[in-house]
Amino acid sequence: MWSNMIMEWKESPEGTWRKDLGGAEKIYRFTSTIFRATGHEHWGLYTACQVKFNAYISSDEVIVALRNAWKALRFEFPALTLIPDDYEAVYPGLSKEMKVAAQDAVDDWAQKTFRVDPLLTVEEILADYNLHDLPELIWLPATSQVVLLVSHWRCDGLGTCMLLNRLFQLVSTKASGIVPDDWTVEKDLAKISPSIEDAAGAPMVSNPEIEETAREMSKFRAKTLKTIGLPYNGDLTTLPGQTGAHGTTFTAESTKALIEACRARKITVAAAIHAALATAAFELTSAKEVDEYVTVMAVSFRPYLQKPYNTEAHACRTYVTGIAPEVSKNASFEEQTASLTELFKNWHTDKMSRALRELYRGAAQAILSPPPRPAGPPPSPPSGITHSNLGVVDQFIKGKYYGGDQDSSSADAPFIEVTDFRFGVSVLTRQLMFYPWTFRGQLNFSINYNNAYYDSVAADKVLLRIQQKLEEELNLVLERCI
Repeated sequence: MWSNMIMEWKESPEGTWRKDLGGAEKIYRFTSTIFRATGHEHWGLYTACQVKFNAYISSDEVIVALRNAWKALRFEFPALTLIPDDYEAVYPGLSKEMKVAAQDAVDDWAQKTFRVDPLLTVEEILADYNLHDLPELIWLPATSQVVLLVSHWRCDGLGTCMLLNRLFQLVSTKASGIVPDDWTVEKDLAKISPSIEDAAGAPMVSNPEIEETAREMSKFRAKTLKTIGLPYNGDLTTLPGQTGAHGTTFTAESTKALIEACRARKITVAAAIHAALATAAFELTSAKEVDEYVTVMAVSFRPYLQKPYNTEAHACRTYVTGIAPEVSKNASFEEQTASLTELFKNWHTDKMSRALRELYRGAAQAILSPPPRPAGPPPSPPSGITHSNLGVVDQFIKGKYYGGDQDSSSADAPFIEVTDFRFGVSVLTRQLMFYPWTFRGQLNFSINYNNAYYDSVAADKVLLRIQQKLEEELNLVLERCI
């Protein structure tokens, strides 16, 4: 029997199925295409894992294993096949009549979305991040890296981690990529996860309480438009260039010391990092008389979704929202981190979940049908630093994957092991996107920027000031890996 989710899809005469994007998805879709004229995508996600395969598998076998696992992943997450058409998601469907025709369609999808590039680097892929109608999985044999490119309307950061985790599981079990015997269009549609509003159980019909909550939630966006801006190269007429990335990894010993120092002070690592980021922004800005740092911070809504949407089975969806931490310049580091720790632990409420539909409906309408701009010069473009913390990536990417006949408790080497992790987004504006995370016991800082406005020296200046503030306030030394 078809669920309500399936009934929301409308079949078109040409055999495809269509459904409106959710309110949050419309916002991300709009954002991704604001520089359409350049051919490049804004806020396109990239996740790169350096991997080590079992010594007994050849280079050709690696390619086959990855391609087959990618096709198998498509049947677990059919949302990987959705194609955007304006603000609708289009499911292309497969032939109902012949399994052979269905397999041909899957192979065609893999041909469009999986590629091997023996020469490119992650940096070069990121610099030329084009608009994507479909996700893309890229194997870089020279550096042994698997790279996933996916639009933000389709997935979020932690979702990409869970997708790659499942991909590596499928690689280790030598998935075939063949159309399952029990496959149907209806089963595909049923596996496409709902929007964040539906997954959170937001009512379809609003009421005064919901409308008031949505208004309160939306107020922070106006505040963040006035956030601290950093000096940038060029002027208001300077067109965007290529996306750049700059990052650093700290030793496991330094990371452990940081965690223990925060625990002793009863604050979170995320709070300490954000307070240090605020200090960097205060010191690097050219604005005068600034006494408050406010920025949009993406936070995962996944822990607060209704079952089963809070599980890995719903990795391929955008389940994040934004909060706006406020940091006072005149407050002590202790006061800043105490306030931030409280916010990061308690930002979610049930009222917020219920107001998501109203919130994103209003936000999407404001973006897609904006009111006339007031007379006068246009506002200065935002040039601040946004912070999105991925947390402990090991919670989502296991790291070691053993084949069906392997025992993970033995001394045998795993079939595939993830040895390094990178994440970020393409950037075409004057903003800097800051991402901290830990993986394999090591803290990582990464900044994405556009090279028309910043360079790696400017990015490292931000990271270095964050590092220095943490060292100064927590009385420790953070040693960078060479």
